[in-house]
Amino acid sequence: MKKISTKKKVKKIRVYAGKRYSWCNCGKSDKYPLCDGTHKNLEGIQPVRIWFHEDSEVSFSRENGKLQLKVEKLEK
Repeated sequence: MKKISTKKKVKKIRVYAGKRYSWCNCGKSDKYPLCDGTHKNLEGIQPVRIWFHEDSEVSFSRENGKLQLKVEKLEK
């Protein structure tokens, strides 16, 4: 399996409680940070599936092949 070492800048999105999100793990998605299915053309790479318990804002980043996220709770 080839490691993807792309560096993508941080992108923040709003996420909703109970909804499943597919986080791009190949670094090639046109909808980054979310998966658009591009990994299907790459061997051995799958998206990271995430569910959230609360509505939040999430910052997604990828650096040196590592996926990172920061969750910020929304104020009510």
